[in-house]
Amino acid sequence: MLGVFAHPDDESLLAGGVLAQHAAAGARTAVVTTTWSQDSPRATELSNASAVLGADAPRLLGYRDARNKASAPGRPRWCDVDLDEAVAQVVAHIREFRPTVVVTHDVLGQLTGHPDHRRTHQVALLAVEAAALTHLYAEAGEPWQTSALYATTHPHSGIGDLGPSSKGSARRS
Repeated sequence: MLGVFAHPDDESLLAGGVLAQHAAAGARTAVVTTTWSQDSPRATELSNASAVLGADAPRLLGYRDARNKASAPGRPRWCDVDLDEAVAQVVAHIREFRPTVVVTHDVLGQLTGHPDHRRTHQVALLAVEAAALTHLYAEAGEPWQTSALYATTHPHSGIGDLGPSSKGSARRS
């Protein structure tokens, strides 16, 4: 199982139980995280979380979080990266890891609608399709067809638990 998430902690908050369950059953698991640089404190947190979940070493793409300039200074925001470039990077991880299942954000970006979550969903969906096609991203390795793509989601009833912090956040950039 390969998780594709926007930020360190998304893997734990959104799919930690599923990742840990698969790892405990003997399946190989890993997480691609699209934002935060390798030398940030969040990278250490992600490494520790991955170990607890039984996942391989984290795979950080190192782009800037849309809402945190300090996440990867000098790098573009993940939600602004060229779509083809972003898809190519995730295709390379899919083809190298060869997962049966990919799990990622839902199309809405969960309850908050965070632009990095929405972009990660878009890229993961395209990358899963492209990874299976020989003529796309040939430099990224041999084609690989996953069996399933899972999107994490929350019921709208959960919005009340977030309180005022969730109001209008889907419209923020």
